[in-house]
Amino acid sequence: METRKIAKGISIIFQPTFIPIALYFIVSLSAVPTVKGFWYALLGIVFVALAPIVLVYILARYNKISDPDLPDRRERFIPYLSIVGLYIIGFIVFWYLGAPSQILAITASYIAVTFFGAFISLFWKISMHMAGIAGPVTALIFLVNPIFVLAYFLLIPIGWARYILKKHTFPQIVIGSGFSILLTYLIIRLFS
Repeated sequence: METRKIAKGISIIFQPTFIPIALYFIVSLSAVPTVKGFWYALLGIVFVALAPIVLVYILARYNKISDPDLPDRRERFIPYLSIVGLYIIGFIVFWYLGAPSQILAITASYIAVTFFGAFISLFWKISMHMAGIAGPVTALIFLVNPIFVLAYFLLIPIGWARYILKKHTFPQIVIGSGFSILLTYLIIRLFS
């Protein structure tokens, strides 16, 4: 029982919806170390963290999904596509405001990873929890400082937690991380 409590705590602390808060602050203030960078960070948080949380809450409130954690892969497609729409709006706002390529790259990465995850969910369940950590860590490595490679070690307890909670199998955990790392890397290279 204690093991499950620890796993649940890890799973909650490393919710993919919380990660953009740190990511947008670090990348925005690294790219634009002024008040303008702070505003870019807040915009990223609104479009990539808060808006998806509100959307999923509304879907759960009106019984369009059974659980905000989206454990049933058959319920993931529409919410994920809707979230991609929010990310696209955020990307357009950033582009219109002339945001630096680093901010455009992380926003485009969120679009690609979530879009890919939506289509995979039609056939198979992968860990978007792992994708939501692995992609941002990859972005930090290539856009801010290679020292962030150490943050990949976070994937071990997070993967363990998802496995212990029976949310995912080992292949779902590995594929969730792997495709997010690859897509994020490719998109960052595209914007470089």
